[in-house]
Amino acid sequence: MNGRQATEASPLQTEGALQEVELQEVEIGDTVEHPQYGRGQIAAIYRNGTEWMVRFESNLRFRRPRREFSGQQEIPMSLTSSIIPAVAPMSHTQFEARQLVEALRMGIAPAQQIQELTIGLVDERTRLTTGLKQAHQQGGAAYAVVGDYGFGKSHIVELVAQEALARNFLVAPISLDLLELPAHRAFDIYAALMRTLRYPDNDEPGLATLLQKARVMPTLAHQLRDLAPVDPDPLAVALAALDSTSSTRGRAAWIAWLMGGRRVKAMNQSMPRGVKLPSIYKVGNNARQITYLLSGMSVLARLAGYNGLCLLIDEAESYSLLSATQRAKADLFFSALIAATQDEQQTKIQTEQLPQHRWHSYPLRYSDRQSLFFLFTVTRSDNRMPLEAWLAPEQILELDSQHSPQEIGHFLQQVMLYHAQAYGYTVGERQGQIRRGAAEHLALGSRADRLSVRGVVRLAVELFDLLYLYPDYDATTLLDELRSHLR
Repeated sequence: MNGRQATEASPLQTEGALQEVELQEVEIGDTVEHPQYGRGQIAAIYRNGTEWMVRFESNLRFRRPRREFSGQQEIPMSLTSSIIPAVAPMSHTQFEARQLVEALRMGIAPAQQIQELTIGLVDERTRLTTGLKQAHQQGGAAYAVVGDYGFGKSHIVELVAQEALARNFLVAPISLDLLELPAHRAFDIYAALMRTLRYPDNDEPGLATLLQKARVMPTLAHQLRDLAPVDPDPLAVALAALDSTSSTRGRAAWIAWLMGGRRVKAMNQSMPRGVKLPSIYKVGNNARQITYLLSGMSVLARLAGYNGLCLLIDEAESYSLLSATQRAKADLFFSALIAATQDEQQTKIQTEQLPQHRWHSYPLRYSDRQSLFFLFTVTRSDNRMPLEAWLAPEQILELDSQHSPQEIGHFLQQVMLYHAQAYGYTVGERQGQIRRGAAEHLALGSRADRLSVRGVVRLAVELFDLLYLYPDYDATTLLDELRSHLR
């Protein structure tokens, strides 16, 4: 009985013992007492006041924790303080939904859910799918996507990338940047494309995966050498060198060189006999050679069992910000790539006007075995690329923000479901009313050019945020406010 009483009383006894102790405020120069070193004077204070430098009467100086001095013990924790309630950990599904909603809040659809979170683009996707078939069957296809900022250019690039991977294409997607990757530097663009190369059957990006696959196919190097229209050919020489060396360091050097790296000494030992190493030109009129190499990569991809190579360049606004001289260089590269995807009888580009490099001449196409799909995006501006001089009207896709209420309603349905999953609530009549009513208002706002596609995405999330954060917010009032906001 006594033991039980003591046990039951211990929490109360502990609570009484753990009352907060008020600390003595001190400053530099104050006199303090240490149980071991005696009396001293504070010379300096460190670590937000938790350590003191004290000069003691013995003329010794020590840096000691504040709690060692008389009257400066740490504040004990009181059991009467509030306890943080335990929160159940977020499930993996809810966490993913929360991440998706946060991306939509920025106006961006995550790549994993981009198919179901696409607004419209039915005609555009049909035309681009036809282009992928054409590239495989006829050797090439080229398209330009034109739109203002926030109209979904990057979105459609990712859609094409996923479609191309599903059709067994290799995909090389890049985004140009005025400072790091401008549109007029063909060699740098080539190197970036080779670094970002994606595969339908492998998660490792970059050209190395394709070259390693080519090495284990005994006849591939000979097939490529027979198809190469120039001698020495950079791609054929690199494959021969990779096949002839067992040095890991040497193979890595050759792969890095073919991806746009420098020539290094490790490549010398595996150099094919009697062959002079061709240069990959970084400067000068190199648009033809870079186009030739990209065409050759598509041929190599087909020989390795893929359906071709898909090049995706998200240009954004960088081209319009270039100088006149830089834009002329960018025009040479982009027009050369477009011409390579088309027959000479079909192209609007005068290929003989595309200059050769001063040291070597290259054709635009590697061989008739190529399968090259090229898509690039352009922002509307007074200084945009001369697309009409390069492409037929059906090859230029003009994006706008005008979508039907049905298309926006389908998108709102998806956002509503993900939002409910992210924040752990059940969809009710209020959410359903917003989904039905907001679709019409958002469609009218986009038709009046008051909303871009990115604006529609952001507003969709904000509407469901308001319903979740304010349970008493009437859906009719919210729709009235949305309508007045979009007038």
